[in-house]
Amino acid sequence: MRFFLTRLILIFAITTFITNSSESQSLSERMICGKIVDDNTGEELPFTNVYVRGTLIGVTSDFDGTFCLKVPNMTDSISFSALSYKYKGIALKDLDDDDNVIRLKPDAFNLTEIVVSPDDAPRRLMRQVIANKQRNDPTKYQRTSYEKYTRWEYALNNISDKATNNWLLKNTQNLMRLDEDSNKYLPVYFSETLSFNETQKKPKKMRATILGDNTKGIDIFKQYEIGGFSSAMDIEVSFYDNIVKIVGGVGFVSPLADNALQYYKYYITDSTYMADSTKVYTVKYKPKDLGNKAFEGTMDIETKYFSLQRIDAKMPKYTNINFVKKLSFNSTYQFVNDSLPFFGTNEMELHVDYMPINSDKKRLEIKCNMFNSQRDITLNQPEPLELSKKALAYETIKSPNYKQLGDDFWNQNRHSELTKNDIEANNSIDSLNNVSSVKTFNLMVKLAMTGYLDVGKVEIGPYSEMFNSNKIEGIHVGFGLRTSEEISKNWMFMGLVGYGFKNSRPTCQGGVGYRFKTPFMRTMQLTYYDRLIKIGENENILYLYENMLTTSETNLVAQIFKREVIDELMYERKIQLKYDREWITGISSRLTANAKWQYSPKYYPFTQDGNEVKYVENKEIAFDTRFSFDEKFIDDGMQRVYMSTDYPIIHVTVAVGNAKVADKEQQYARIHSTIKHMKYLGQCELHYALEGGMYFGTLPYTLLDIPRGNKTYGFYQYDFNMLNYLEFVNDKYLYAYVDYYINGRILNKIPHMSKVGLREVVGFKAMLGSLSDKHLTMLDLPDKLSALNGGYIELNAGIDNILRFFRVDAVWRITNKNKSESGAPTFGFRAQFNFKL
Repeated sequence: MRFFLTRLILIFAITTFITNSSESQSLSERMICGKIVDDNTGEELPFTNVYVRGTLIGVTSDFDGTFCLKVPNMTDSISFSALSYKYKGIALKDLDDDDNVIRLKPDAFNLTEIVVSPDDAPRRLMRQVIANKQRNDPTKYQRTSYEKYTRWEYALNNISDKATNNWLLKNTQNLMRLDEDSNKYLPVYFSETLSFNETQKKPKKMRATILGDNTKGIDIFKQYEIGGFSSAMDIEVSFYDNIVKIVGGVGFVSPLADNALQYYKYYITDSTYMADSTKVYTVKYKPKDLGNKAFEGTMDIETKYFSLQRIDAKMPKYTNINFVKKLSFNSTYQFVNDSLPFFGTNEMELHVDYMPINSDKKRLEIKCNMFNSQRDITLNQPEPLELSKKALAYETIKSPNYKQLGDDFWNQNRHSELTKNDIEANNSIDSLNNVSSVKTFNLMVKLAMTGYLDVGKVEIGPYSEMFNSNKIEGIHVGFGLRTSEEISKNWMFMGLVGYGFKNSRPTCQGGVGYRFKTPFMRTMQLTYYDRLIKIGENENILYLYENMLTTSETNLVAQIFKREVIDELMYERKIQLKYDREWITGISSRLTANAKWQYSPKYYPFTQDGNEVKYVENKEIAFDTRFSFDEKFIDDGMQRVYMSTDYPIIHVTVAVGNAKVADKEQQYARIHSTIKHMKYLGQCELHYALEGGMYFGTLPYTLLDIPRGNKTYGFYQYDFNMLNYLEFVNDKYLYAYVDYYINGRILNKIPHMSKVGLREVVGFKAMLGSLSDKHLTMLDLPDKLSALNGGYIELNAGIDNILRFFRVDAVWRITNKNKSESGAPTFGFRAQFNFKL
């Protein structure tokens, strides 16, 4: 379910080029929307009947009393009725299209002889459902096999006449379609997959045999497949989970969560009977607090096993999620062998607005529809699942000609028939790739994803290296190339040249890489660097920011708003041989051999016993092992982009090397480890990382661990934001980075704040470290650099999602305040630019 995000982001990029659309509505009909409230108290009235009298046209108001009813223009009036309230009819001419407030008067009854007490039946029912979750969870089985059909459809929706003249869409008008409300939309992607899936819980193994794949759409969407396991293997959205994870890893509290009674109100609205006379209750549910990430909708609960039979769930209007205008699910469950619960069908509809703040206005949006179903199900079969290689945890087998199957195959094997609109859209989608503006769009999206512009046999980039400025080089420009898969799918050659205008010094980088033809990721790269880096910069940061292309950090606010001039820079030349190998799913290693020369910095010259030193020479061999579980990723040539996992990610690195400064030469060893994890705590999120290590032997300070500081007004997740560069140096260290995202749980309780979408966050960063005096014999420390020999703590508290893009934190330096005399701050505000849901 979660793995369609990559394609969704790609399509989302289209809308940044297209003008806002205007409303369109059928002339023969009128949409009336509003809210129904108690005339005395102003309290919202859910489940009110809104209808045209004498017809079948009608709706029921939502939990917050809101409604929208489409009526013919010839309608005389609209009726409103609710239990315990007086009937009310209003002439159509007296109603606006939007923002109507309908006030119903309570109907008086004599209750003197009646004692009214709260009905706890819905909560008692839900306690039974929660108590039986383990028995009814469809993911509980040791082994399963089933045929699965999945269909995805993406379209640009609500295209106005003005938008059709945009450069991207002007040549696609003949491919556009009209929906049932006469709104224009442009289909951009269609995919249907039929597979036979086999799973095993312990040890975890999954195999998908792809029987058929019919995919059509813009080229860029078809180039990137998410690894770890294919979408055919992707388990269903399960409301038995405490957190239902959807777009971009955003989590909604399930109405069946262990603590769901803290988040939801429940109402029993109906009851029916199954064929075996088992009673089934229909339960309506809604969040207790506006803005919380919780669903609203209805579900059917059978009372024999207290299992979920059907659920529809939608995102309430004021949910604190950016860009998502509409999100809804409609899922069914089935019994296998009359008693074993399993997934049935699942439908999802998602509308993504190009503006972060939701509005009822019809604007250009991305519309995504998903459908899948399971049949031919076998549970708990006795034979263990054997994959083609013992080391594999996931395996995908593709049937011969699985992408060349005709209409006869799909007509016979689809679990759900295509509509007329589906068929028409399907026939026109591939024509999009011949439109020149769409070809340009393909190139731009790939540039944004990989940092390189594909111009055929070569790719230009990375764009992040093309321009920057600093105190030593002044303005620095760069230009790079790498070969594309048109030349070779296994070999890659790359090069980058740069020039600093202030010191008139060129920089360069060049290398060659090879990807082995194996089921697991295995690559080898040889690279030469001649570049300017921060003193103390090393590859440890890449174990935390794993998708960074270089060890230099990027933060939009930080790069623009520097707090001080950064002069802690030095030139480094390095030859690096790197071998990456994935051993089994979730365990991979990197063997690195480095030879490097660090040259005396202009503003912090190297000295040894007071004598000037020109450079530090270092040779090292390092072996890193990475552990993860159930992780998703994208492979792009030599690069693996990690997507998501629910489990901790661990790195363990050991290294041995040689350091030489002037006539002094020493051998050393080091160990380094990181652990990074994000865990849901109800609606809140705990993000934490630990980083620690130790050096054995004697080294110059440039090869020891210098804690990452921050001389900007930007906020960094894995840096110490109140620490300057070159404050401390350690040969033993342990760092902790913790952020706790409260996600509006407090602010949403303040009236009207749920509409603003602000989210609270608190956190801290801590450090323990020490330094042996023996290292001072190799290289003198600059005046500003010293041993920590103790602890460091900073606290932060802030507001996230300001204007939907910014996070601002107040940060306090709690310890080592004496260093403030050298310019390190003790308090400050730090900001971060984020693009997230």
